[in-house]
Amino acid sequence: MMATPLLLSIAVYLLALGSAALLLKIPAIADNLGQLEGRATTIDGLRGYLALGVFIHHAAIAWHFHQSGQIGMPPERLFAQIGQVGVALFFMITGFLFWDRLIKQKRQHDWGVFAISRIFRLYPLYLPLLAALLATVFYLSDWNLRESPAQLLKHVSLWLIFDRPDLNLVQGTGNLISNVTWTLSYEVYFYLALPLLGMVFLYRGSLLKTVACLVGLYLLAQVVGWEHSLKKKYLLSFAGGIAAAYWVRSPALMAWGRSRLAAIIAVLLLIVVLTLLRKTFAVFPLLLLSVVFFVVVSGNDLFGALRLPSARWLGEVSYSTYLLHGFLLWWLAYHYYPQMGFAMDQPLPFIALIALCTPLLVVVSSATFLLFEKPGIAKGKALAARLRRKREALQANPVEKA
Repeated sequence: MMATPLLLSIAVYLLALGSAALLLKIPAIADNLGQLEGRATTIDGLRGYLALGVFIHHAAIAWHFHQSGQIGMPPERLFAQIGQVGVALFFMITGFLFWDRLIKQKRQHDWGVFAISRIFRLYPLYLPLLAALLATVFYLSDWNLRESPAQLLKHVSLWLIFDRPDLNLVQGTGNLISNVTWTLSYEVYFYLALPLLGMVFLYRGSLLKTVACLVGLYLLAQVVGWEHSLKKKYLLSFAGGIAAAYWVRSPALMAWGRSRLAAIIAVLLLIVVLTLLRKTFAVFPLLLLSVVFFVVVSGNDLFGALRLPSARWLGEVSYSTYLLHGFLLWWLAYHYYPQMGFAMDQPLPFIALIALCTPLLVVVSSATFLLFEKPGIAKGKALAARLRRKREALQANPVEKA
């Protein structure tokens, strides 16, 4: 199938953008774009392309699984890199957004509100997915309980902190969602490490406090990655986002980043990483991707690609796309496709399946965003506002606090 990975990837992007454009003709969906004013448009647009890149990566893995019976990195360089580049740039976005906020707020940063916002960002969609995953596990188990209730409860609890043990003795349970939750462990580590990083690099405490924070960062990595140790090569991606938070504070760099020349360089560097390099998570490719990211955070829309309303909508639903695409692929490409009677070495039926899966993924992601993500975010904001009001009331009435 994969003799023309570039053309196939472009086809997926066009199908997804077209599907999003059609959805935006629905007023209830289009109104959501109007609520994004004040946000970094180019970053929103970038998110959509990144999530689709991970989907393309896993679709290629599914194809090769049918040829070899093994799940592994696709041999085609573009298909191998497009997913890894997506994850690296997602980590950079996280690093940029929260380090930028920490630079602005410094010691006034409200960590309670921050914790609430992250919980209500990650879990409102993750919990329904986990429920659907558990139902699928029992479907594969013929609705029989194959491990003790205590063991099942333990394993489900580990899934709640984004580990992926097998559930109910179904081997390779994580493959049902393409194991995408591994990245959430790195996101959570960054969230938890942020106050320690702030104390080291922004608050500038004593040498003893700095050493204590560095030890704390190490121990925190061991706790978060207790089952599968966190790897430095992935954590390095966040550094590109942190560097971007300083880039945007230079008017000269920002002006260059918005130029046509910067857009050309960014596109060329992206092509180099996607097609010529064999690794993404290494110092040199991450440096190249950091330059790409600097250009994007400068407000450069890369010849309009990041400013398309359809791209921005795909960015808005990118968490749903990222979290759900593996589950959708499992049902369609791993479970049902072999039952359809096609020869497993014939590429056209599989390409047709992915062509069907792409708009379906956009529709499902849009629906889950509106049903789960958006209400969850709103609930988190309301809870954070209540926490602020309570804290302000206590500060205004210290006698009541006592």
